[in-house]
Amino acid sequence: MPRSTPLATLSYYVLLALADGPAHGWAIVKRIRELTEGSGNPSSGSLYLAMVRLEDEGLIADAAAPAGEDERRHYYKLTAAGRRAARDESHRLARLVGRARALRLLEEPR
Repeated sequence: MPRSTPLATLSYYVLLALADGPAHGWAIVKRIRELTEGSGNPSSGSLYLAMVRLEDEGLIADAAAPAGEDERRHYYKLTAAGRRAARDESHRLARLVGRARALRLLEEPR
């Protein structure tokens, strides 16, 4: 069942960052920077709060350290519900972009 409310931007970025596989906090920040071409740079505090919320909602969970990675770090992974939430939010955003395109908002002014 799709979420009834949109995901917060940072929450969506975290889910996208974890779609590539388990990661620890600093790796998630780096992935968000890559996804947003540098415009997304969450503070450690805002990232922590977003991840606590996502974990409470069952969208992310603890994960074992991938082979060869530092086992002392705390790793997270997407849950099945998290993957569905990311997919649903991606579809919602795609529909909005489609509407913007239909309204010619993506075209340069003449």
